[in-house]
Amino acid sequence: MSSFTLARCSLPKASLLSHLNNTSNLRTAIVLPAFTSILHGQRRQYACRITHPTKLGQLRARLRKIGQGHIELDLGHAPGLALLTLRNPEKHNALTGKMMAELADCIDFLEESTDPSPSGASVTSMALETAASQDGDFPRLHPDSGLILKSAGKVIKKLDQEHADILKDLVGIIVTGADHKSYCAGLDVAASKTTLLTSFAGAEMSALMVSTLTRFLRLPLLTIAAVEKAAIGGGAEMTTFCDHRCLADQSRVQFVQTQMGVVTGWGGASRLLNIVSRSHALRLLASAEPILGGQTAVDSGFAQVIAPKGQAVETATEYMQQYVWEKRPGHDQNDPSRGERRCIGAVRAMKRIVSHGFDYERVDSVTDLEKTLFKQLWGGADNLARVEAAFSKGK
Repeated sequence: MSSFTLARCSLPKASLLSHLNNTSNLRTAIVLPAFTSILHGQRRQYACRITHPTKLGQLRARLRKIGQGHIELDLGHAPGLALLTLRNPEKHNALTGKMMAELADCIDFLEESTDPSPSGASVTSMALETAASQDGDFPRLHPDSGLILKSAGKVIKKLDQEHADILKDLVGIIVTGADHKSYCAGLDVAASKTTLLTSFAGAEMSALMVSTLTRFLRLPLLTIAAVEKAAIGGGAEMTTFCDHRCLADQSRVQFVQTQMGVVTGWGGASRLLNIVSRSHALRLLASAEPILGGQTAVDSGFAQVIAPKGQAVETATEYMQQYVWEKRPGHDQNDPSRGERRCIGAVRAMKRIVSHGFDYERVDSVTDLEKTLFKQLWGGADNLARVEAAFSKGK
């Protein structure tokens, strides 16, 4: 296997552009300056800034047809906490176009459920309809959405008052990969090789993912990424939209984009700059230096907690209790108290304040640059050659 994990595909060699001479020099000449430009946050007009709701909705409709896998949202994972699962375990939970569309659907649902008029949301309720009932109005997913809603592990077929009450109690979300497989291996290239490996398609994918993850970041809910095994490439970017990160022992987070001849395309570089120092971000991005699950990850500020192997979700759930309870319920007969919840409105308001203090103007400028540079490199000769080489090694 190669030094990074990706879903397999076999691109026909005839479809690859001619190999350019000395790809290591290309990495230095093109990709590394691209990351340096991102870190400097240059200001100018950039291509591929798709923010119009109709266009993003049309893009979602196209992406729904690409690949398998799905997104699950368990509203009743624990009191006050939901669990969002990326489910494509056969491909190390890599994202397909279908899953990207469902992730955007999930943000619609959470925006609608936690804040009827969220500020700054570029797209709201595109995947939602409102179902009238005797008890009030409950959001439901559009029939085309494959997002699976659950409550305490059971699939929800129709939202009712009980589910509405659970949503009112939410203060946090745990994000993880399914079946104790990798957290996320980035893009499922095998499912996308005939649809997304072009510059234009990559630009559209980048626009939707940046929009979705930025909206997730702005939710009035505290979030934590529970990482088992590996978060690679786009999967590493998928850890940066969360407020906290819980890394299992022996896990690995690695921005392998330069090894694939591209830059971050889902806004990961701009968000990473708000997590670690600029020099550390440059090492992680431009040299693909891995972040390993251990005390070093905590010391650097990237992770907040380390979990025993195989217990990332459990440890992340425990970590998030500080936002749920003022006084935790008793766990034995000697302490039968029911506990005291923190003020839900106050916790959500604090998240909104912290989010409002985020320098979105700077982040938007950097993500615009990311999208432009990603479009220039994605689907190019070096990128396609490296994709082919990676999968040839993995066969």
